[in-house]
Amino acid sequence: MMEQLRNYMYMDRAGLDSLLSQITSEIVEENHIQTTKRKSGTAKGEIGFSNLVKKLFKADINISGELETVDRFNKKITQPYESKIQQIVKYIEKYEIMLRDSEQVVKDYRDGKQNFIFTGMPFDTDFDYRNWYKAIALAEQIGYIPFYKEMAYNKTKIVMNMSLKKMEHCGGMTSHLSILFHETKGINISLGVFGHIYKLTPDIYQIKPYAVWRV
Repeated sequence: MMEQLRNYMYMDRAGLDSLLSQITSEIVEENHIQTTKRKSGTAKGEIGFSNLVKKLFKADINISGELETVDRFNKKITQPYESKIQQIVKYIEKYEIMLRDSEQVVKDYRDGKQNFIFTGMPFDTDFDYRNWYKAIALAEQIGYIPFYKEMAYNKTKIVMNMSLKKMEHCGGMTSHLSILFHETKGINISLGVFGHIYKLTPDIYQIKPYAVWRV
């Protein structure tokens, strides 16, 4: 089944590279490319002849015609971040704890283990959606946009901060984000998130996001 295209609004590239480097030996794939050049000329001895042939003739061997020279170089291919995320997620599903929704966070979080979350869920924010310039000024002052979700049935709270610096690769605080805030009035903003999740207190969990997208 084809993966759905994602409209990323946040990506921690350094964090993703760090995770990937822990599960694979190289972040980039190196291909060794060999090219052969031919040119006319004359050379003595070892071109195309084995030591046995040279011993039989007991003489220097002169070859006229085409000579081959070989060049080798490395071509580095950078893996797209979408592929990196998929590779990391597959590893976590096999070896670590992957939580798929807010209910699993409460039920299946494992103390002493590496817990991650990969899900789509609604978040709230206290940013003033009616005054976008005021919201931008506040975000620039504190350096991030805070999101949270409080689950009414058990009072558990999940919090997440999105660093402005790590939003720059995805367009930053654009008019699209302003429209999103206005449409939702800062409540139940549907976001997809992949990140590390930590239990701060028995009732509060914090997500360290690696990627956030609209859903």
